[in-house]
Amino acid sequence: MDGMDEAATPAATAAHNRELVDTYREAFSSFDPDRYGPFLAEDPVYHAGMTMRRGRAAVDANTGAGRVLYPFGALRSTTRRVVAQGDWVAELIEREAITNADAHYENVYAMFYEVRDDRVATQVELLDFRVAADKFDLTALGPPADPGVQRVPTQIAAPPAADDHSPPAEAIRTVIGFLDAFLSFDPDRFLDRLVADPLHQVGMTHRSGREAFLAMAAAGRVLYPDGIAQRTHHVLVSNGTTVATLCSLRARTHIGVDYENLYGMFVDVHEGRVAALVEVYDTRVGDAAFDLSVLTTL
Repeated sequence: MDGMDEAATPAATAAHNRELVDTYREAFSSFDPDRYGPFLAEDPVYHAGMTMRRGRAAVDANTGAGRVLYPFGALRSTTRRVVAQGDWVAELIEREAITNADAHYENVYAMFYEVRDDRVATQVELLDFRVAADKFDLTALGPPADPGVQRVPTQIAAPPAADDHSPPAEAIRTVIGFLDAFLSFDPDRFLDRLVADPLHQVGMTHRSGREAFLAMAAAGRVLYPDGIAQRTHHVLVSNGTTVATLCSLRARTHIGVDYENLYGMFVDVHEGRVAALVEVYDTRVGDAAFDLSVLTTL
């Protein structure tokens, strides 16, 4: 693989990393270590939702499971959004396949890749695990050799510099301001930050209109009676139109559980307002922390 000139511009670096990740993704989808192995750093970090594992063996274990669960490979994989900036490439992907349970499977994936020295050093994969659980025969997999640990990434993303007024920086400011307001669950704070008819997607569930955001805020007031205690952006990248962030939330839930989870968010910005918010999180962790039956009356 060809390396980058040390004097390459940020735009050239982003384009190079995006091309490298796309080539790596194609090799990774073969589930063949001989094909994807040359793209990996010596000690890569692999996140499957909140479950973190280290080392090439962790990647190989994932692809070994892939060979079992996707015996026919993928039907198709469609990239809906991609943002590359600095060392990170973020992609929102829709995937279809026929699974080992002889089922048609369609799901959304939020993927984040850290590229260092022309190698993939970190790979984070978030998907709607509720959809996946219904479409695979997971009994075909034995217990993992490495169960991993429940841990958010250690990286902390820096906000744009105060004197950076480029479109990517302004879009990041718009998104951070919106999330500050939206996660207060107070409509008076966030409604005017939305376009008239925005999209809100959580996993595979699509809703449109400001009413969708009002409903999510109402649910948030129930599920997080003490509010969100902490939000940390681990990755924050922008191309001026879409901002992708890998962030973690900490809170105490309505059933008294201390909750920490990882979210991949892709936010489209139009003239200083949010036009679409797509979020994918580890639903396995969320399902253990909430009693969602309390939302049936909302």
